[in-house]
Amino acid sequence: MVIIDDIGSFPLPASVSREEFNGVYLDALAAFAEGKRLEEEPRLKPFYSAVSSSLRAKLEAQLDVVTYPQHFDMHRQFMEPIERYQREPFLIEEKYAVIPELYVVEREAERYYEERGERLRLRVCVTGAIELYLKTPFGFNVYEEVLMNMARSVNAFLRNSLLNTKHVVTEVVSIDEPSLGFVDLLNIEKEGIIRALEESVRGINAKVQIHLHTLKAAEYPLEANGIHILTGEFASSPENINFISKRELESSDKFLRGGVASTSIDRKLGSFVERGIKHPTPEQLADSVDEIKAIYLRLKGRFGERMLFAGPDCGLGSWPSQEAAQLVLKRTVRAIREAENG
Repeated sequence: MVIIDDIGSFPLPASVSREEFNGVYLDALAAFAEGKRLEEEPRLKPFYSAVSSSLRAKLEAQLDVVTYPQHFDMHRQFMEPIERYQREPFLIEEKYAVIPELYVVEREAERYYEERGERLRLRVCVTGAIELYLKTPFGFNVYEEVLMNMARSVNAFLRNSLLNTKHVVTEVVSIDEPSLGFVDLLNIEKEGIIRALEESVRGINAKVQIHLHTLKAAEYPLEANGIHILTGEFASSPENINFISKRELESSDKFLRGGVASTSIDRKLGSFVERGIKHPTPEQLADSVDEIKAIYLRLKGRFGERMLFAGPDCGLGSWPSQEAAQLVLKRTVRAIREAENG
C-alpha cells in the first residue's frame, strides 16, 4: 500500500502570530539543545503551543506518516544555527544540530499512543546542503569543501532527529532541494553534487526522500547512494511526469513520492479573484476528492509499485488557515484510500 504523508509546512494557529513564533524560535532550539524543558519556559509558550496545535491538526487528518509542523523559514531554520554554532565554516557543533519541534512531537506522541495504542510515525525534513549553500555569500560559485561542510551539518540534523521510542518512530527523513534543477552551479561537476547528497544522508537508518521541485534534477539522486525516494510535485507542476520514467526508477532501485493535491495558494486565490470571489472558503480552496483521485490514479498507472509515498504538494504553510490546510490533508487521505480500495 502507498504510504500517505505530508511535506511539512503548515499555517500557524490563529492564536500565535508570525512575530511571536519567529521571535522565540532560536531560543527554543538552544533550550532544546541544552536539555531544558521547553514547556516550563514561559517565553517559549508561543512556540510550544503552535507546534502542538498544528501537530494535532495533522494527526486528525489520519495521515500514515506525519511531518513535524514546519512554521519557521526553511532556510533560516538551519542556516542561522549553523552560522551561530559553527566549529568550522558552515560545520555546526553537533550539540546544536537539533529541530526543537521534535521536543514537542515526543510529548504529543505520548498522548497519541495513549489514545490510539500505536506509535506516531514521523517524517523529518531538513533543508538540503545545496539549497543552504545558495544562501551563503558564495552564491552559485561552489567551493566543494564548504559544500561538504554544509552537507555534514545537514547530516548532523538528520542523525539527531532519528527518534525511536515506545511512542514515536522516525520512519522517513527528507532533504529539501527545491532549487536543484533550476539554477546553474559553477565550479562543480555532477559528481561533486552527488557526493554532497550522499554525505547529507550518510548513516541514516530510515527511508530517505529528496524533495525536488523539478524532476529535471532527478539525474543526481538517481545516482546517489542512500537516497531511496524522489519527490515529484505533480499536482501543481504536472509537467514533472515527463521528466522521469518507471524504468529509470527500476534501474536505479529508487521509488517515488507523488504529490497529488495542489497547494499553489497564490494561483488558486488569483483564480477566485478573477471570478469575483474575494474570500473563498476552505471547501472551495482545497482540491476535490475526485480531482486528487484522478491525479493519483494517473501516477499509479504510470509508476505502479514504484510510487511508494503520496500526499499533497508542498506549500501548505502559505494557506490562509489551519482549517483550509487540514482539509487538503483530509481530502488527500480520503482520495488515496478510496482509489486503493477500488
